[in-house]
Amino acid sequence: MNKVRLGVVSLASAVALVAGSAVATMDLQKQFGTTYPGAPKAKCSTCHVKAMPKKGEADLNAYGKDLLATKKDGKYDFAKIEKLDSDKDGVSNIDEIKKGTNPGDPASK
Repeated sequence: MNKVRLGVVSLASAVALVAGSAVATMDLQKQFGTTYPGAPKAKCSTCHVKAMPKKGEADLNAYGKDLLATKKDGKYDFAKIEKLDSDKDGVSNIDEIKKGTNPGDPASK
């Protein structure tokens, strides 16, 4: 009985963790859209190395790392990194966001 109970608790914890991660991603995309209403929508690749990261492959690109460093109380401060050029391609993050290019991908200017 204890093994079954432990298995159920473990499964419930795993589901809650995955669901929490998905919600955080959607919340971040909504915050991006609210912060930049005239810009194209944020995609996973705005902050992540892979366009559709899977569990264990959610590495952040340079923009994602810079944005994560601004997180406080569950919110991100986009303004703190707007003037930066996170991907070192010669174009500021805010200019890339306005143009619809990826501030975390040096090949996207």
